[in-house]
Amino acid sequence: MRKKQGIKMFLEPEKMSRVEIEFPQQYINEVTQTLVRSGHFQIEDSSALNMRKTSEFDDEMQERYSQYGRLETDILAVMKQLDIKPGKMPEIEPEVIENPEEILQELEAVRVELGKMDQRTEEIRKTLENGKRFLNIMEPFKDLDIEFGAIRNRRYIYSILGIIPTEKIERFKQSFARIPFVLLELSQEGPNTIVLLIGNKIQQDFLIRTARSAYLNSLDLPDEYHGTPAQIVAQTQAEMDKGTQELETLRKDIEALRKKQADLLVDRYWRVRMSRTVSEITNRFGRLTHDLLVVGWVPQDYSARFQKTLADISPDIIVDVTEENELEEGQKPPVALHHTKPVEGFQKLVTTYSTPNYQEIDPTILLLLTFPILFGAMFGDVGQGLFLALVGALLFSGKVSKLRGLSKLGPVVVLCGVSAAIFGFIYGSVFGFEELIKPLWRHPIEDIMGILILTFAGGALLLSIANILALVNDARRKDWAHMIFSGKGVAGLVLYWSLLGLLITSLTKVISLPKGLLIALALIAVVMIMSTGFMERLLERKRPLFEGGFLVYFIQSFFELFEALIGFLSNSLSYVRVGAFAVAHAGLSQVIMILAEMVGPNKGAGFWIVIVLGNLFIIGFEGMIVSIQTLRLEYYEFFSKFFSGGGTRYKPLGFLSSSK
Repeated sequence: MRKKQGIKMFLEPEKMSRVEIEFPQQYINEVTQTLVRSGHFQIEDSSALNMRKTSEFDDEMQERYSQYGRLETDILAVMKQLDIKPGKMPEIEPEVIENPEEILQELEAVRVELGKMDQRTEEIRKTLENGKRFLNIMEPFKDLDIEFGAIRNRRYIYSILGIIPTEKIERFKQSFARIPFVLLELSQEGPNTIVLLIGNKIQQDFLIRTARSAYLNSLDLPDEYHGTPAQIVAQTQAEMDKGTQELETLRKDIEALRKKQADLLVDRYWRVRMSRTVSEITNRFGRLTHDLLVVGWVPQDYSARFQKTLADISPDIIVDVTEENELEEGQKPPVALHHTKPVEGFQKLVTTYSTPNYQEIDPTILLLLTFPILFGAMFGDVGQGLFLALVGALLFSGKVSKLRGLSKLGPVVVLCGVSAAIFGFIYGSVFGFEELIKPLWRHPIEDIMGILILTFAGGALLLSIANILALVNDARRKDWAHMIFSGKGVAGLVLYWSLLGLLITSLTKVISLPKGLLIALALIAVVMIMSTGFMERLLERKRPLFEGGFLVYFIQSFFELFEALIGFLSNSLSYVRVGAFAVAHAGLSQVIMILAEMVGPNKGAGFWIVIVLGNLFIIGFEGMIVSIQTLRLEYYEFFSKFFSGGGTRYKPLGFLSSSK
């Protein structure tokens, strides 16, 4: 894929051509695979176009797609059982599967063999778990020299061997005062005693109920256990050892199966993946009476090579290409966004707002430049900034598995941290300490008015840049009337600069601008803005020139002018919050210092604990607040001047483009 980056991409988006491909049904596999392999074709869904009377083809394609989907799921399940990773896509692209039944039979053979091993493994594991539980139960009885066969229940007697709390024995004996019984205390284990209760078979139910009420936990052994407890324990342990050996043998057998089938399963997985992708794409084709239709977009520079690739398949394939300047109204090309990995985080912030329109400037590079500056100006501190930069580097590295989903935002955090550190040198602040380094300018809290005026000027500069970019977008759309006369055009920019000039001349004696000229330019700009609708209809040759009558037009134009003036004022004042947050940041750092000195006046352990916790609070909580404010300034004060969004992102078909 040809990539445009940096300023060139920012000023000149990749031009796209619309492509319509009509071809006989017999070439469906060749054409579809060509579209996938090209890596440049973005398809549009044309499946709504169906001129066929029968739907046999549609049913067949849908069934094939479902079949590939089920097969892919089954293969992944077997691979997961065998701990086989699909890995990266093979360099040689897999072929489409013509007969899924063959793959299904191969998979079924592996699944049956693996199923038998898994079933036996599960049986052995359950046996071992039961054996462990049994040994735990037998632990208190292992030293008893009693033959279980001798105490098993007979025809006339009933016996219970178990454990009872020692303190319950006397009360337990009193419960049997009216019936004959024998209670043998065999041994004592801590607070419990091992006992053997023997009574008449006729009183079995009474014996059981009374034993339970006295918390006597009986040991019930199946008839297959014979001998003393020690002999039974040895027998059970031998069975468990045998099961463990068989489990190890099964593990080796499964490992051998994994090695034997790994290459086959990986190959079949990628072939099925390719087949499913191709099948999914075919479901987006339009159905003509005898042919199929594919509609989509390719980069203009690739168009000729793309047509030749299709022509090499068959001369019966008809390709119709429409260039950008020939597109009909409503045909909007997708927007290619090709940014390097470190810039993808800023691109994510842009697309969260909206995808750029095809004829708009992609503001990603602007965001990369302005976002860290605004953040750093509000969050100026050398230590806290460097800490953020380290956190961003950690995010970008992807070494923390739970945070890998945020890895794209790593460079954003790094640049914001570096910017905050730079402004920290300007403000003279290191982890809230303002005496460690000499500020390159001054501490914000010492010159509040100065920093507010400075941020107001910076906001005016950004708004001017945004208005200039709006002019560029209008020029691309050839919307000349809006570009020259509107409040977001040349007239609006002249009015804004004139008002700024008058403000500067009135408030300072350092810069003196001719007020008469500024007032004249402002009045001219006002007239131009109020005539925007008139000029648009005049240039577009629409009648009447004053839609709804002159009075209605005048009222609408007046309110549009008023809206523009309010926008200039509110947007400019919004940037003052940058200075306000810089002052608030410095004030919060001073509060942390005061608390630290109160807790540890001699700068002991308490002092440094408060410093550390306070800085972590500032980095976490205030850092989040400043980030939100920076995004707000970017989205609502900056982007809104030149960026409307609503575009469709260019996502060409590829082998992985429609993966699950």
